[in-house]
Amino acid sequence: MHTGLEGKHIVITASTNGIGYAAAKMFIEEGAYVVINGRNADILKERCRILEKEYGDGCVLGFCGDAAKESDIAALKKYVNEKFGKIDCLVANAGSGRPIAESRLMITEWEAGFDINLFSTVRLIHEFEDMWNSGKKGNIVLLSSLAACDRIGAPYAYAAAKEGIRVLTKYLSDDYALHGIRVNCVIPGNVLFSGGRWEELMESNKEETERYIQENVPLKRFAEPEEIAAAIIFLASDLASFITGTSLVVDGGQKRGIA
Repeated sequence: MHTGLEGKHIVITASTNGIGYAAAKMFIEEGAYVVINGRNADILKERCRILEKEYGDGCVLGFCGDAAKESDIAALKKYVNEKFGKIDCLVANAGSGRPIAESRLMITEWEAGFDINLFSTVRLIHEFEDMWNSGKKGNIVLLSSLAACDRIGAPYAYAAAKEGIRVLTKYLSDDYALHGIRVNCVIPGNVLFSGGRWEELMESNKEETERYIQENVPLKRFAEPEEIAAAIIFLASDLASFITGTSLVVDGGQKRGIA
């Protein structure tokens, strides 16, 4: 099926691992040119090397920086402007469900949780406002979490911030439709990958974590990053040309609500 992504210019934050990296690889497979981003320069360089070895020179560019920092987002925009001039798709993937305080109600937990899981996305979209190809179709794909839909034991601040992503998607989609830009959201369930939160939980208590998955996920397994990335690719592609303002749940059936 024709995705219409060939030759498109894509920017993905937090994309040297997990969902972001899987999405970058899939975009490149569809013929897109991708800027990936990460905080570790060595890992970033290695990821670019791997992708270019598999798909050819020029398919990927790397920008080292923290997607939660305003100055780094501004530098990312400047870099993309120099390399691409304009963009066709923005994927806001930065986020973290790791708690940082003992109490879920400590203000430091909320400040940090909102900064990485909501404000980083707002900064990114705002910074790239003038980077869209005039007269061409564009896409923004945001990443929320199942914690925004159901109570699953996540940190309060994380859940609230990710619900903010869902609300942002709906409001933003209406305004950006005037410019031919679709805005959608992917809501992942439990994704297991190296360096991720679920890997930490598996290492700390494998038996209890596996029990949780068996009891709460109808498909009785973790998601793989590629399964979430496939939803991102779909929403960014021409296959979803009449979809905007939507939150797509990819959770193995875990969400219990009807709506």
